Amino acid sequence: MIGWLSGVVIARDPAQGIVVLNVAGVGYEVRVSLQTLAEVGDLDELCTLWIYTYVREDQLLLYGFASPMEKRLFLLLNGVPKVGPKHALAALGGFPFNELVDHLRQGRHDQLQKIPGIGKKTAEQILLSIGDKVNDLGSPGEAVSAPAAARTDGGSAQQDEARAVLVELGWRLKEVDTALARVVAAGWDEGGALDDLVRRTLAQLMER
Repeated sequence: MIGWLSGVVIARDPAQGIVVLNVAGVGYEVRVSLQTLAEVGDLDELCTLWIYTYVREDQLLLYGFASPMEKRLFLLLNGVPKVGPKHALAALGGFPFNELVDHLRQGRHDQLQKIPGIGKKTAEQILLSIGDKVNDLGSPGEAVSAPAAARTDGGSAQQDEARAVLVELGWRLKEVDTALARVVAAGWDEGGALDDLVRRTLAQLMER
């Protein structure tokens, strides 16, 4: 299962909502929302996306997101009967993330109906299914954190991977950075295994 991808942008198609990333010589075609597309850099720039892999008998598609919270909301929307990944992605692109979460919290089905492909019955079904499940996705005015792998502070690639794993598990980026710094300061061997680094950092997080 692919959790996230970090690579160089080699193509972007706003009309179809598709980005192609060169990751170690392999071009991954990723479908993204309009909101995520706005976060994707220009061609030849580094881009990191959180990934959901959609598998069906005749399809294998990758969906990418600018933050773990956007991915979580996508999964909630995708789980609503008769919504599916296409309309879930359209919903994410219909409003800025925090505004969409606010509409869901407040039960504004009239706003959801402005999204292409979302009619009255579907909007009502979305609110009935997930309206009470979005309270932990951040306040309407809270900024959404960008993927951690875009860091440029000199941390190793392995530290970035550990950071991404822990943020995906729901830990706050600031808390992860603090715990990770303690592990590194304690003499972490850069040649060690990724899962060991994750376990040690998680232990620091659990001690607080």
